[in-house]
Amino acid sequence: MLLDYYARECVVLYRAVENDGQGGYYTEWRQGATFTNYQALNTSTEAQIAERQGMASIYGALVEQSVPLAYGDYYRDVGTNEAYRITSEPSEKQTPSSSGLSLKYYSSEKAVLPL
Repeated sequence: MLLDYYARECVVLYRAVENDGQGGYYTEWRQGATFTNYQALNTSTEAQIAERQGMASIYGALVEQSVPLAYGDYYRDVGTNEAYRITSEPSEKQTPSSSGLSLKYYSSEKAVLPL
């Protein structure tokens, strides 16, 4: 299938705040579930203009509908070790059941994990 060309192994990241043992706290990013992500750089004219104006590169991605992703979630590409933040709500763009594909679409941007 053509989608297989874009397949990337990814892992969901979640933020954990821990006590540092000295009365303070520290943030740690932990790995969660793994999933296959079909991702490509958005090369539309609008995306290129936004990137030139300082916006992050925008990616479009497809995942299985069962993958538990939501707006604002972070994930890491296992192959490149780059982190991404989801910038749209995946549940809003799902393939219809009549298509025979159980996929949902979202947009994301490369991200630096906040502390």
